[in-house]
Amino acid sequence: MTPELDDIEKVAQTTTRLIEQLHAKKSTAQEKELSSARLLGLAKGKKECRKIIGRNVNAMPSFISLVRNGTPLAKLNSASILTVLCKDENMRSKLLIGGCIPPLLSLLKSDSVDARRAAAEAIYEVSLCGIDDDDTVGTKIFVTEGVVPSLWDQLKMKKKQDQTVEGYLVGALRNLCGDRDCFWTVTLEDGGVDIILKLLQSSNAVSQSNAASLLARLIRTFPFSVSKIVESGAVQVLAQLLGDEINLVVRASVVNALEAITSKSEEAKNVARDLDGIHLLISAVVTSPVDEENERILRSYGTQALANLCGGMSALIVYLGGLSLSPRLTEPIADILGALAYALRKFQPSSHDDKVTLDLTLTEGVLVKLLKPRDTQLIQERILEAMSSLYGNVDLSQSLNNVDTKRVLVGLTILATGDPRERMITCLSNLCKYENVWEAIGKREGIQILIPFLGLSSELHQELSVEFLAILTDKVEESRWAVTSAGGIPPLLQILETGVSHKAKDYAVRVLWNLCCHSEEIRLCVEKAGAIPVLLGLLQNGGAKAQENSANTLLKLIKTADPSVIEQVQALFLGDAPKSKTHLIRVLGHLLASASLEEFVTKGSAANNGLRSLVQRLASSNEKMKENAASVLADLFSSRKDLCGGLGFDENDSPCTKLLSGNTHAVATQLAHAIGSLSNPTKKKIVQKKLSGPEVEVIRPLIKSAKTNPIESAENPMSTLANLLSDPNIAAEALADDVVSALTRILREGTVQGKRNASQALHHLLKHFQVNDVFKGNDQCLPELIELLNATDLNNSAFIDVLEVLSLLAKAKYGANFSHNPFSAFTEAPSSLDSLVRCVADGHPLVQDKAIDILSRFCKTQFVALGEVLVTRSKSISSLANRTTNSSSPEIKVGGALLLLCAAKKDKTLCVEVIGRSGHSKSLVSSLLDMSKQNSLCCSYRVEIQRPRSFIVNNLCLKMGDSDMVDPVTVLGSTISMWFLSIFCSSHPNNTLTVMEDNGLEIIAEKLQRYKFNTQEEVSDSEEKWILLSFLAVMSQEQDVVSSPAVSNLVPTLAVFMQFDQTIDGYFTAQVLAALVLSRNDKIIAEIMNSDIVEALINSVGNTESETWNLYALAEELSLLQKPCEATLEALFKDERLRRGSLTQKSIPLLVNLVKPNANKQTLPVVVQLLSNIAEWGDSSKLLIAEAGGLIALAEYLSSSPQDSTELTVCELLGSLFQCPEITHHKTALSSMKQLIGILHLACGSTRYSAARALRELFSSEHIRDSESAWKALSPLVEMLRTTLESERDIALTALVKLTIAKCPRPDIFNCIEGNPLDNIYKILHSESSSLESKTSAARICAFLFTSEHLRESSSAADCMVPIISLIRSGTSTAVEAGMVAVNRLLDSKRYTEAAEEHDCVNLFFGFVASGNYVISEGAISCLVKMAKDNTPRKMDLIKMGIIEQCVGQLSTHSPSSLCSVIGELFRVLTNVGAVARSQEAIKMVQPVLLVLRRKDLDFQGQLGGLQAVANILEKPMLLESINMASSAIITPLIPLLESESITVQHAAAELLTSLLESQRFQEEIATKDLIVPLVKLAGIRVRNLQETALMGLEKSSITWTKEVADAEGIQELSKVIIDEDPQLPVSLWESAAFILSNILRFNPEHYYFTVPVSVLTKMLFSTAESTVILAIDALIIHEKKDSSSVVEMSESGALDALLDLLRSHHCQELSARLVELILRNPKVRETKLCKLVITPLSEYILDIETRSESAKLLVAMALRDISQYEGIAKATDSALACRALISLIVEEPSEEMQMVVMCGLGNFAMYSRTSRKAMAEAGGVGLVQEMLRSSNPQVSTQAALMIRSLFSNHTLQEYVSCEIIKSLTDTVSVNSPSIAAAMERELWTTAMINVEVVRTLNAVLTTFPKLRSSEAATACIPHLIGALKSGDKEARDSALDTIHTLRQSWRTMPTETARSQAVLAAEAIPMLQLMMKSKSPERSFHERGNSLLNCLPGSLTVAIKRGDNLKRSMG
Repeated sequence: MTPELDDIEKVAQTTTRLIEQLHAKKSTAQEKELSSARLLGLAKGKKECRKIIGRNVNAMPSFISLVRNGTPLAKLNSASILTVLCKDENMRSKLLIGGCIPPLLSLLKSDSVDARRAAAEAIYEVSLCGIDDDDTVGTKIFVTEGVVPSLWDQLKMKKKQDQTVEGYLVGALRNLCGDRDCFWTVTLEDGGVDIILKLLQSSNAVSQSNAASLLARLIRTFPFSVSKIVESGAVQVLAQLLGDEINLVVRASVVNALEAITSKSEEAKNVARDLDGIHLLISAVVTSPVDEENERILRSYGTQALANLCGGMSALIVYLGGLSLSPRLTEPIADILGALAYALRKFQPSSHDDKVTLDLTLTEGVLVKLLKPRDTQLIQERILEAMSSLYGNVDLSQSLNNVDTKRVLVGLTILATGDPRERMITCLSNLCKYENVWEAIGKREGIQILIPFLGLSSELHQELSVEFLAILTDKVEESRWAVTSAGGIPPLLQILETGVSHKAKDYAVRVLWNLCCHSEEIRLCVEKAGAIPVLLGLLQNGGAKAQENSANTLLKLIKTADPSVIEQVQALFLGDAPKSKTHLIRVLGHLLASASLEEFVTKGSAANNGLRSLVQRLASSNEKMKENAASVLADLFSSRKDLCGGLGFDENDSPCTKLLSGNTHAVATQLAHAIGSLSNPTKKKIVQKKLSGPEVEVIRPLIKSAKTNPIESAENPMSTLANLLSDPNIAAEALADDVVSALTRILREGTVQGKRNASQALHHLLKHFQVNDVFKGNDQCLPELIELLNATDLNNSAFIDVLEVLSLLAKAKYGANFSHNPFSAFTEAPSSLDSLVRCVADGHPLVQDKAIDILSRFCKTQFVALGEVLVTRSKSISSLANRTTNSSSPEIKVGGALLLLCAAKKDKTLCVEVIGRSGHSKSLVSSLLDMSKQNSLCCSYRVEIQRPRSFIVNNLCLKMGDSDMVDPVTVLGSTISMWFLSIFCSSHPNNTLTVMEDNGLEIIAEKLQRYKFNTQEEVSDSEEKWILLSFLAVMSQEQDVVSSPAVSNLVPTLAVFMQFDQTIDGYFTAQVLAALVLSRNDKIIAEIMNSDIVEALINSVGNTESETWNLYALAEELSLLQKPCEATLEALFKDERLRRGSLTQKSIPLLVNLVKPNANKQTLPVVVQLLSNIAEWGDSSKLLIAEAGGLIALAEYLSSSPQDSTELTVCELLGSLFQCPEITHHKTALSSMKQLIGILHLACGSTRYSAARALRELFSSEHIRDSESAWKALSPLVEMLRTTLESERDIALTALVKLTIAKCPRPDIFNCIEGNPLDNIYKILHSESSSLESKTSAARICAFLFTSEHLRESSSAADCMVPIISLIRSGTSTAVEAGMVAVNRLLDSKRYTEAAEEHDCVNLFFGFVASGNYVISEGAISCLVKMAKDNTPRKMDLIKMGIIEQCVGQLSTHSPSSLCSVIGELFRVLTNVGAVARSQEAIKMVQPVLLVLRRKDLDFQGQLGGLQAVANILEKPMLLESINMASSAIITPLIPLLESESITVQHAAAELLTSLLESQRFQEEIATKDLIVPLVKLAGIRVRNLQETALMGLEKSSITWTKEVADAEGIQELSKVIIDEDPQLPVSLWESAAFILSNILRFNPEHYYFTVPVSVLTKMLFSTAESTVILAIDALIIHEKKDSSSVVEMSESGALDALLDLLRSHHCQELSARLVELILRNPKVRETKLCKLVITPLSEYILDIETRSESAKLLVAMALRDISQYEGIAKATDSALACRALISLIVEEPSEEMQMVVMCGLGNFAMYSRTSRKAMAEAGGVGLVQEMLRSSNPQVSTQAALMIRSLFSNHTLQEYVSCEIIKSLTDTVSVNSPSIAAAMERELWTTAMINVEVVRTLNAVLTTFPKLRSSEAATACIPHLIGALKSGDKEARDSALDTIHTLRQSWRTMPTETARSQAVLAAEAIPMLQLMMKSKSPERSFHERGNSLLNCLPGSLTVAIKRGDNLKRSMG
């Protein structure tokens, strides 16, 4: 663009001048050519030029003239100018009207190709006007000029046309194709189609495109020509073009033509299908377009063409869906999916050509099936595009689920890439399959994926992410916590604050709203995240929807009136934005609602200002704003009652009052609401205004006329008077003029209409004044009103007025002015009630309501009469039900319910049936329940009636006496509703279910709960409580009610009610409880058990109050139980499921109290039975009875010798109680037993029998039997054996058997028995009449008595032997057992052995040796042992009889331990005989006895017997060798006996094992695999000689059988030996155990290393064997690798001591050092005091000249470095030694690693300890560190620099400081960079850290030691500092600048030459400093130091001058 084009004015001047030259006739042809050429350039160059040309009136004529008559070049230029101008639509019409067509057509025929091109292009551009069908003028011009025929002629020319010209011509024809031009009709018939097809086949893309477009337009314009076009082969040509690789623009035009032709011709469709047109079109649809227009054409027309071929859009979608499932090798799936996507997007349900029903769920299923996480990207994108189209098409996706969710998820999936896309695809598939979005995204995991998307820069990505969160939080509550916990709140707020997308903001606010609505916790999170300011900002700048959403969210979010928030909202009020203040008003009102009154009344406070802002909005000119402000104020004053009167507004001055007039209705309504809320109820009434004159003048004549005129004329003013009396002021004046008498006269004498007007006037008076004020004296008008009521039609409006008057009279409270109640007319004439009942039955709702209101007043006196009338007119019942249900007035609802109650009282069956037939049952129940709710107006509405408990029973009509009722009471409306519902439900069970469905139970529960918490307060309704309970009792008769949660939750409340003093409350509470208990509901019964209900029920049993018969009558009327307390208790105590619970604990003490002597004896049978039932529940219940004193009470009862039927029950109860073991341990058990024993001593007959029965059960307890008191029963029980009564004797026998099971407490117990008890026993044993059971019991008692040597030696005992033996021979198991035990006891005396021999007892006893009854077998063997002792022949006989085989057989049958013990004793006795011990029979004993010795329950006697028997056998060497048993099997059972509690057993086992191990057999097998297990066990037992033998064998075994030793728990047992702390433990024993354990560890290190405890491995470090030590160290190192915390245990186990000893002795140095370093590396170890103790040993090890291992030294140095990191250790006194040791390591060419370790360690010591720094310097450390500075290793030199800085950071080492240090530091820089100049450019700061530390060190040294600043070394370091300034590193620059600045400060004090030298060198930094000062944000301190240096450095003046020059230039 030329410069002149930039100046519009110059352009305009030039253009005008050039046009004038063209227009001027004087201009030559050449000038016109030049001018036209310049104009062409200007027109092409800038749009403004074209506008200037268009505005010039001479321009168009000049151009057209040149085209017509100019030179060829001028024509070309002019035509080109016209072409350019036609780019503007407005210019086309001007050119067309200007006559450009003829000259252009002439130019088109020119021989010049360029001219033809210009003309063709101009015609094409102008022809664009022909496209617009509305441009009739342009069309007419084209037709008139014959443009189309002319162009067509050009195309028909045989001469080959220029392709460009041809393209423009065809394009112009396409534009001009229209039905208004008849040319096309003829042309198409005359071969025009062929020409078009020829153009389609040309090589010119423009011609092809325009020809195809022309063809499409022709087809749509002239449908009749389609058949000819098809016949000409157009479809084939188009299909061929579509299949070729043609220009995309051409492809778009071809698709357009195909769509047109297939939409008009079925034949074309068939041809296209045959030519594979479907696939060609699919490919075309998905072709990437070159521009949006071609994209639209391709996709729109291509999709429609496909739909034409497939039979409609639905069919196309179905076809493509099925085709997409084809194999990918056969079909282009990606293209098919792309076409499907566009088809889904374009589909509209209005398509009429669809022949296929579209099931979109199938289409969705196909897409989901194809969608895979791991697929080609193109396929995925096409599928996602299709799904996006499906869910994005609103009309199409209506039949799908979760459309919005899927749409958004698809969008997110499209935007995702890589793994996130795979994850999103999985979520999308799951959502489509299962339709559960929360499960689909993986719950919280999905939220974690979505939250990062909120911060993406892509606007679309943000929008979709936030929208998805909004949808998710809308649907899934759990997601709200997930969003919060995933950190979603901050990014949401960030979007609201900085986002650019309005949609994203709207969705973000929606998400925040959902979060705030979920819970208070999330709301707090949102608030703390700073949401309030952000939302306020959105409220200011957001769109309308965003403002509304943000306001709603703020209302939910804000909970307190924050002054700052109020001020922000007020600021928004004052600002311009937002324009609508509606939402701001809402938010401000919400904020003010939370403000305190103090804030409101404080002037200038935020709340006060906010309120005033709202009030000021009332004066706004915006009606909507005023209405909103008034509404908010009204709500504010309604919710904040404390504001009423607290704001100081006067009603006269209130701004609301001032605005009441002159506003719209809506505004006025809201203002009135506000004023009503604001008014102070405590203010005095405003004095009414005086009447105006005209009103007074009118009212008085009217009243006078009504009083004095004849009745006919007196009625006339009634209507006017009634209207005037509606005004209270007028009514007051009229009342003063005695208007009542006038009204009464009309009511008595007037016509019906007059009476109606009078009643209306009376109505107005009664509304304004009290009845006492209206009626004076005894004026009567009620009869007249009733008469008027009967005479008036129900539908007449006057009927209402009459009812209104009656209603007001009924409600009135009459004072002393009346000697007679004016309303008593109804009472005197009860038939008049029928008139009102008729109103209820037949009137419309308003009439019914008034009648109900009146009739309900009679319920207090006419209850029965009303019921009769209502039942007689049953229609009234249904009407009452209807009005009670549908009325909104609490008076009507309560009155209706009360009247229904009257009817139900009279005949509840009829009442319920009528209500049911009317269809009002459910609605009535619902309404009555609503009335009962606490927040209902009806609930607090009060009515005065007769006390319900009186007339509900008597059903009497109570008469009034002197206007007073008998027993009046005021009840609430809720009580009436509950009262009726109780009767209603008692009539039929279905009614109960109806009440339950309407949450009736919950309402009852709520009310009862209220009584529960207000038991001490005065209750407003004394009848409500028991009526509620009776209602609940009636409902509880249904099982569904009982099982409901509401009832089950009432049990605690019922428990409280049972404690009330009112009998009626407790009675009906018991009714409810009875129903609950009888329902067998476990949960409810459990709650009853856990309450105080049982106590109250028990206390209520037998209550005989005077009111009880009334309660029975009430229960009968409601179909309830008459004795609920007894029924409840009976049900509770019979329920077997109640064996556990609190019921037992609460009821038992009460019941026991009723058993005590002072209790009521009449209740005793019931109480005892209840206690018996409780006792059956289990031992816990029995124990409770005992704790309550039941045992004593029952025993005392028996001691009174009751001689009644209860005695047996008491005995059985006591017996049952004593079966509980815990009771026998109870403190009352012994005292109870003493009382029972006392009964045995004193009582007689049945009482003694009962006591014995109880004692029999009591003696079952070992505790009781063992007590000394129990044995006091021995004498009376033995005495009872003398009785002749068999039952009493049997009870005594069984009691004695149980008593004598115990061990006799003392030998003299038998002295208390009179005579010899064996005499009575003998009689029983000897008597033939005695039963076998009695004899068995007697034998058991004998066994006890035989324990007394005195009785055993008596003659009676000898007499008993024979019958006892006979009892044994009886064969009965119990008898044989009892006899065998008795004989065994008897054989303790040797004199009875001979008697036994005489009775052949040996054979008898031998026969029972193998008995299945082990007690019998044990007794038999014991007897045989006693008989065989000291009797060798008898022993041999027993062996011959096979006693050994029999006993071995018993041992093999899992015999009890006592039997095994006896058998062991038998074997010992037998083997004491040498011949027996050496026999083969003895060998049979060994294995069974050894097996028995393994038993842990074997007693000491059995163990000793078995050991001695085995020892007797195995001490014979020959037998030991001949025993066919493994050696381990012999030894193993003996080992546990070494730890026996019996010393005798221990010694015996040790002797036996020692003997065995010393034998030749065991010595030969000691290293065998077979003995490994026993040897391992022996090794762990602290018997030293056995341990030594075992370890000796294991040493050998561990080499060959290593794994076996480990598997035999060898590691555990050997570990015991190793960590044994016994100081007398032999070292050889310890080393042996360590050796064996080492063998195990070497066998499988990976497994066993971690099996051995760390403490054991640590102990092994002390071994003298180096291999053991190495192994232990390796194991410990591996332990540390697996668990680094294990080093703590190593340290605590003494590992460091052992390792330090190894280092001192130079053994295993490297391993020891490595483990030491690992231990000391742990921070927890370094914190222990132990670390201070290792410094010296480690340092000495390094300094030891014998230490040769460099690696060990390095590890020790690392250990010192590790511990030096802890300040407490670094400050230790030994730190100096450590420093010397570390310095010694770097004296002689150490490695770089060693240098680093030493430097770090020394740095740590130097940092914390001054002593360490001194020690380092004294040891030459300063020089060594200086050498380290020159190290080529950057890390080493860095550490050295740090070390120098640490050493010289203070004056501790000032004597060691010198210039050499600075030189060393400077050399460090030089080493790293050979030349300073090069360093600045390349190398110096490549090791940035080194040089930064060097510069810092230089700064520190020069700052600390000022004397060094004037040294040459300091001067020499300045270039290096300048290099640091140029490095770019901030820290280096700061340090360098500080150092230079420090040097500058000393220039005044140092020698002049030195200062000058330093200043000259420092001047080199001036350019760098200037550059740094020009930086954008230099720090202030840096700026100050830089300025200071620049001002003092040489050249500063030059700098100032340059700055001034630069300033001058910049200012111009």
